[in-house]
Amino acid sequence: MSDNFSERDSYKRQLENHRKNLATLQVQLAGFGQFNVPAHIPLQIGDIEKEIERLESLLALPSSENRIFQVPHQRNAFFTGREDLLADLEKAQTSAITQQAVAGLGGVGKTQTAVEYAYRNKTCFELVWWVNAEFATSLRSDLANLAYALKLATPGATEQEEVIALALQHLRTCPTHWLLVLDNVEEPAHILPYLPGSGNGQTLITSRYNGDWGKSIKPLPAQIWGQSQSVQFLEKRVGRADPAFEELAQELGGLPLALEQAAAYMNAKSKSGESYLELFKKRRLELLKRGNAPEGYHNDTVATTWEISFKALGEANPAGAELLELCAWLGVAEIPFSLFLEHADKLPERLAAAAGDELDWDEAIGAIKRYSLAEVSEKGLTLHRLVGLALRTAQGTDTTRLEQAAGLLHAAYPSGDLSKKIELWEEYGQLLEAGLAAAGYAEERGVALADASYLYNQIGTYIYGARADYRQARNYFQCALAIREKSLGSEHPDVAESLNDLGMALQAMGDLPAALPLYQRALAIREKSFGSEHPDVAQSLNNLGMLLKAMGDLPAALPLLQRALAIFEKQLGEFHLSLATGFASLGSLLKAMGDLPAALPLLQRALAIFEKQLGEFHPDVATSLNNLGSLLQAMGDLPAALPLFQRALAIWEKQLGADHPNVASCCNNMGLLLQAMGEYASALPLFQRALAIWEKQLGADHPQVATGCNNMGLLLQAMGDLPAALPLLQRALAIREKQLGEFHPDVANSLNNLGALRYEMGERAEAERLFSRALEIFTKKLGSQHPSTQITKRWLAQVRGSGS
Repeated sequence: MSDNFSERDSYKRQLENHRKNLATLQVQLAGFGQFNVPAHIPLQIGDIEKEIERLESLLALPSSENRIFQVPHQRNAFFTGREDLLADLEKAQTSAITQQAVAGLGGVGKTQTAVEYAYRNKTCFELVWWVNAEFATSLRSDLANLAYALKLATPGATEQEEVIALALQHLRTCPTHWLLVLDNVEEPAHILPYLPGSGNGQTLITSRYNGDWGKSIKPLPAQIWGQSQSVQFLEKRVGRADPAFEELAQELGGLPLALEQAAAYMNAKSKSGESYLELFKKRRLELLKRGNAPEGYHNDTVATTWEISFKALGEANPAGAELLELCAWLGVAEIPFSLFLEHADKLPERLAAAAGDELDWDEAIGAIKRYSLAEVSEKGLTLHRLVGLALRTAQGTDTTRLEQAAGLLHAAYPSGDLSKKIELWEEYGQLLEAGLAAAGYAEERGVALADASYLYNQIGTYIYGARADYRQARNYFQCALAIREKSLGSEHPDVAESLNDLGMALQAMGDLPAALPLYQRALAIREKSFGSEHPDVAQSLNNLGMLLKAMGDLPAALPLLQRALAIFEKQLGEFHLSLATGFASLGSLLKAMGDLPAALPLLQRALAIFEKQLGEFHPDVATSLNNLGSLLQAMGDLPAALPLFQRALAIWEKQLGADHPNVASCCNNMGLLLQAMGEYASALPLFQRALAIWEKQLGADHPQVATGCNNMGLLLQAMGDLPAALPLLQRALAIREKQLGEFHPDVANSLNNLGALRYEMGERAEAERLFSRALEIFTKKLGSQHPSTQITKRWLAQVRGSGS
């Protein structure tokens, strides 16, 4: 290892020397002007540039397959200068203070410097991780993603702050060399709780903040470019030399972003440096006359340059200007053109007209592309965050475009349960960031609140169904609920919708007690608003009943599900999807209560409706197949159950992905079936896969994880591996007691299973204790005649008989 580091250090020293020599030659070349240039200087420059490229290639070679390099930006082909700043950052790798803040004006190139540093030094670090620190949400999310990438935690398993703490602790204690980039920090106070502070690595911060960074962070000022660097950049970017570039570089104040925009404008309009300079001077004088741009403030050049581009776009193509004004409220991800073309009635007048004519639309997009105000692809456009900020700022207190943007996204997200509309998932995944941005800005400004709450709710249902990210879905449902309660009042039907959806997310997360009052409140609002026979009331009854079933209160669940089904049958058609849901819910409850013959026709009818209305390959069809297969297995018809499970698994894997919790449920059920058929070796990998998915997606303490541990433990017991079975059954019991309470039927099942294992291991006294406790719970919750109660009685009699 020491030899490798020595060789790399040699390359770096050679590279540093070549860069210094190159800078010297370029200064000499500039001194000769355009005439009387000695022939050897360009040749030497060319040779040195080739050698620099060779050494950079050698240093870029990976030295380990385990490196993590997460930088969301491509290396800038036009990157210029900053050699002193980059050298200071490299020296800081071994200095006492390993936290540096590259600070300077907006548009000075701080982020680009950080990107260049990361790429140049990628072989010096085993871990390079980029964090968008502009917003608190993205800062926390990116740090949490670091923990996930390092496999310190699994998404959804732990609260975000705990996950972040794991990531920071890893950086403080791990032996590997790392680089953490916190990009676009507003001020030190926002990131102090999230700094590693120590460890075998380096923290690089970029920020406009130029105040006191404290004792633990060394500020490294990012200065504006010097004259020669500015001219060099303009020549490289525009692709030609121009005598006016000297003066233009001065007028633009050496600010890289201003120079970039000027070059883009000249390219788009085929303007000479002189004509652009003349236009700039006219606009600058006008701005100074109005007092909007004090002399000496270099960031005014960015505003002026953008103003020129915006004004030129507005004159050349007003529809294109309106499009950008809308996009300013739609985030920084690519925005698909289909959003505008398919909802033209929601657009500003001139943009709506352009959206109705392909040629006019192409002209608008072409104009935006010419002025380099957005990245344009075949399918959509991406607005740089600074351009978006400038456009939003220019709109001032006028919220017209924001309200139009929120209304546009409202129209794009259809009503109903997006978690079931799989044919739309890909399309609405592309609109996710735009929808969240529009909702967030509308909420922040207090306008279009109905649109904002609608977007939060629909995005939550999409996240719930398409991504099974129940924790994130909960967050969006909470946002929707807060807006609706504040703007509509606590008794509005839309509030009931948000309460219902939030309860659904909490139930999926395993937090059953928290879901209960939400479902109860939603039901009360709907009964008051719609009367006792409305389908929405039936939905609330159904959800509340299924929650009570999950909580183990089967007798209380029964009348709720019976009432829900009666309303569905009365109010809806015989093939309505809600009716199928009612059949499925009541059937699953009757199965849990031991009335298998009564459950069978209900589950069969539910499957028939789902297949008719949704097609053969919908996830809800797979759910019905899975439930029916489980019932047939319980009834002893194992051969009939197997193809149902196999079909359900194929649908879920195709539609939801291999790691979806529903896939785990089907693997679990197939494992149970194969175990019942005596095929232990085939059952084991299914149980292992189910448990791995549940742990990854739902967290280590979710009730479904307890199911996985329980079933795998029973299989290992059947295979004769009692020592391996014991910790699994113990873990299942512990999770169920923690999450479900001491008197839940699932707790009794775990007690029963653990009792049988202890009995087989010869521990009769412990087995009797476990069976006695299980019998108490079953009798209380399910009644003395339930099959589970009877089985436990027989076990207890056997244990006591064998001990006498």
